[in-house]
Amino acid sequence: MNKIKKCICSLLAVMLLCPAVTASAGDGHREVILGGMPFGLTMYTGGVIVVNVDDSFDSPARDCGIRENDIITRADGTEITSNEQLQRIIETSEGEDIELSVMRGKSPISLSLTPAKNDDGEYTAGMWIRDSTAGLGTVTYFDESTMSFGALGHGICDRDTGMLLPLGNGKIVKADITSVNKGERGVAGGLNGYMTDEVIGDMSVNNAYGVYGRYTHAPEGERVYCAHDSEITTGKAYIITTLDDGETKQYEARIESLNLNNNTGQNMVIRVTDDELLDKTGGIVQGMSGSPIIQDGMLVGAVTHVFVNSPEKGYGISVNNMLRCYEENAVIK
Repeated sequence: MNKIKKCICSLLAVMLLCPAVTASAGDGHREVILGGMPFGLTMYTGGVIVVNVDDSFDSPARDCGIRENDIITRADGTEITSNEQLQRIIETSEGEDIELSVMRGKSPISLSLTPAKNDDGEYTAGMWIRDSTAGLGTVTYFDESTMSFGALGHGICDRDTGMLLPLGNGKIVKADITSVNKGERGVAGGLNGYMTDEVIGDMSVNNAYGVYGRYTHAPEGERVYCAHDSEITTGKAYIITTLDDGETKQYEARIESLNLNNNTGQNMVIRVTDDELLDKTGGIVQGMSGSPIIQDGMLVGAVTHVFVNSPEKGYGISVNNMLRCYEENAVIK
């Protein structure tokens, strides 16, 4: 039986509304359109990722030196864009060597794979691979100055290996939330929903600070200024989120601590204090990553992760880290 498999990984996301704007453009603040709406994501990797290598004595992948987390980009000179494509090349190889181009970290290497027959008489490589992922998240902002969007506040990683997935191409579409699994201590909750056919934008960046790209039509929403890092303080804040009632609503929270120089994007710890949100979700749940954090009428960041043992708390990334991320890494397609 061929051991090439597709999997889907899930994401995290949160959201919020805001009070009156207090900053002015003359202060050098970036103005953006506030997000807070859920989205569905479909992303295809550049090449296919090796999730697992069979450790049996007759594994062709192991014998030729393929390792977990390797990215196979070409086979016999053909660019690889899907699991099915590589599987077809292996199945029709008749056991002849297949020359592979592989990225291992940032280093390109060449390997020669010799497929072997399995018990069903089919040629196999003895490895599990993945070419795509999908899930739900939250848009943080739309930036009209670059026609870009920022979302999630953290990267999309492989579910099994934890590796940041290399982006080949991807789209985000509008999504509807249908139900909520309440989070409890030790058990992460989650938003459940479905993706619509209405495309919001095309992805061009997936890195540790979120997913970014160009939006496909002018978004509607409230315009707010982005706070400078020096203006973010501990204290009262708001989260904007959309639950299963379909309304994007404002919920009270507190920024409990700041670490704005943290290059992992864990720039703040935020705690949900709103009784309504705590009663409905238990705090921060999966599907809420990317939700805007508002303080003093300005966008200061986005919720990124939940503390599983304290679901009312989570990490947030500063909006300036998110804005820089797109400008430094975007490849406009």
